[in-house]
Amino acid sequence: MQISDSVQWIFSPQLRWGCFRNRPYRAMIQLAEPGRIYNVPGQPGVVYNTLEDSYAQVSPGGYIITGLLGEMWPIGPESLGKYDILPEQIQAEPQPVMTRPLPDLYAGILIPKETAFDVTAHYGEKTTVLHGNRPGIAHGCGDWVLVTTEEVNGTVRPRFAGNGRIINGILFPKIYRPVVMQIMKKTK
Repeated sequence: MQISDSVQWIFSPQLRWGCFRNRPYRAMIQLAEPGRIYNVPGQPGVVYNTLEDSYAQVSPGGYIITGLLGEMWPIGPESLGKYDILPEQIQAEPQPVMTRPLPDLYAGILIPKETAFDVTAHYGEKTTVLHGNRPGIAHGCGDWVLVTTEEVNGTVRPRFAGNGRIINGILFPKIYRPVVMQIMKKTK
């Protein structure tokens, strides 16, 4: 994960991150059709995530998720386990789907809404630049940076070497819940 200079302070060893797990919530899911126009006029097979200002190409055999605020992103078959639906139930038109609670533990930190920032995330073969606290989008108190965790000598720490993500500040409490535990010093 790479992050803007404006928020390099999140790597400070004195900084305490919170621990979080996902909450189940209702999204929409549909089959991805590379020839279909979604929310980007004139661009078949492309979806635009309004919250993070990012475009993504859909893949044959994949799916499109529409989140709580209408944001869209593609997922592959390997990510379908996060949703309470079988592949054969998914249709071309959007349909409701519940996310599943997962055992994954995340570390999160709030970035004040006055601070715009970018996160470069690596998802397998794909690299995406996500934009946090961007103008024109409601953020509540600010957007969150969320990373996976690792345990080192009995201490849970943020794992910055993986794929970070940005979660909109208004959505964050709806899709993540705090977990009470002691966390962590920096590990890069």
